[in-house]
Amino acid sequence: MDADQLATTTMDKQGRLLRRVTIEDAEAADAAIRTFELLMGSEVAPRREFIMSSSDRLSRESIDA
Repeated sequence: MDADQLATTTMDKQGRLLRRVTIEDAEAADAAIRTFELLMGSEVAPRREFIMSSSDRLSRESIDA
């Protein structure tokens, strides 16, 4: 990133948003990454188990929407 891009995207108070990140946020992000890696990974058995054990939390209407 060059100096002009940094000034526009980070240093300009009009476009900048500061957000406090907590340990809980990091833990939730880590859990989401693990789930994504499980669903997109090459190992079928863990993905199948996850889908089977999680399917009771979904409704058919929300899947087809």
